[in-house]
Amino acid sequence: MSSLPTWAMWLIAAAALLSPVLAFLLAIAAEIVIGALWDADMLKPPALAAAVAISWSWFRKLWDRPHGRAAVET
Repeated sequence: MSSLPTWAMWLIAAAALLSPVLAFLLAIAAEIVIGALWDADMLKPPALAAAVAISWSWFRKLWDRPHGRAAVET
């Protein structure tokens, strides 16, 4: 017997195959929200804040140093 049920293996495979599609749809949704805020002339600062918040949430994992590693000293 395997340690994972069959449905779990299919779910993992589907998530791996659909992750680029979901990331693309998320980017389109973010663009729609930012565009809608930008088109409303009085909401330009909130549109900028929304763009910054979305970008920060996407890239914050890239900025983090992996835990458990010592800092590099030169």
